[in-house]
Amino acid sequence: MRSFLLASVAAIGFSAAAHAASINVLWYTGGVEVSGAGSYAADINALAAPGAGDPSSATWNITYWASGAMPTGTFNALVVASPQGGWSTYPTYGALNAAPPALGNRIMATGQDADWHFTHSPGPASFDGPRGFLRDAINWAGAGTGMGAVFLGTDNAELSLFGLTGLGTDGLGSTNTVNIPSAYASFPINTGLSSAGLSNWSTSAHDEWSGIDTTQWTGINTGPTGNFVTFVSASTGGGGIVGAPEPVSIALLGVGLLGLGIVRRKRG
Repeated sequence: MRSFLLASVAAIGFSAAAHAASINVLWYTGGVEVSGAGSYAADINALAAPGAGDPSSATWNITYWASGAMPTGTFNALVVASPQGGWSTYPTYGALNAAPPALGNRIMATGQDADWHFTHSPGPASFDGPRGFLRDAINWAGAGTGMGAVFLGTDNAELSLFGLTGLGTDGLGSTNTVNIPSAYASFPINTGLSSAGLSNWSTSAHDEWSGIDTTQWTGINTGPTGNFVTFVSASTGGGGIVGAPEPVSIALLGVGLLGLGIVRRKRG
């Protein structure tokens, strides 16, 4: 029994160490102001460390890409800024479109411009809103193989530049109502989020999709008519997020605590 408990504790410690990590994030702004107090980057930098209610302990090393060649380095996740909102300089995608980088096995595309709503309204106060949406999405994308991607407020024209297929039909209008289907509420990418928290942003999503290829994509959030607001790569959609314990860790913890209880009863 003692050796079993030691093995369980070691496994728990190993798993926790494996997930207490930092990830390198390449954030494509495409001309959005990226320096100075009160800028887009200054606000986004507040996402680099976990806050209240965050299920992930991961921290981010953010590199901003506004124009020119892609910055050098190894990146776990690419984030593409949304074009919506009252930017001081609207995003352009020339540099990104000129040489789209190769993507890994975790890709999210969404009609929600969570970056604008994080920096403006409803803001960062609650995890169940733009802050949690961004933290979960990027920590999920960064936990895969290669460079994951999160496309914010995007459309098929942008996505197709990366050779992505099975995208269905987009351009189905805007909505202020976003629903998390019960089948996907337990996905780590939706941890700590609710339909109410993703809705009522004074335009929560600027695009919806229908007819996506479900062998390639899983629609994890929908609009009021059932069209998809957010979809992710199907093969990895249910995967974990960096900095949060995997279910096996929780199970091992339970087994370890149970074993300790047995040992105490025997000694008593």
